[in-house]
Amino acid sequence: MTETLAVIDAPHFYCGIVLREDKVIEAANIVKYMRGWSRDRVRDYCRQKNWKVSVVSVSEIVEP
Repeated sequence: MTETLAVIDAPHFYCGIVLREDKVIEAANIVKYMRGWSRDRVRDYCRQKNWKVSVVSVSEIVEP
């Protein structure tokens, strides 16, 4: 299972989102509407808004 931390850099805010298996599972309050979105949907939405989205880290999660 893969977990990804990404940041969104917009003109009036800077925030983070966490994706697990390319689906948003956690998001800062300002973008909480993105919870449940796919990675592609986040990328397309940010592109339309002229926001920059960047991956900070990717982790492999091992479940027992």
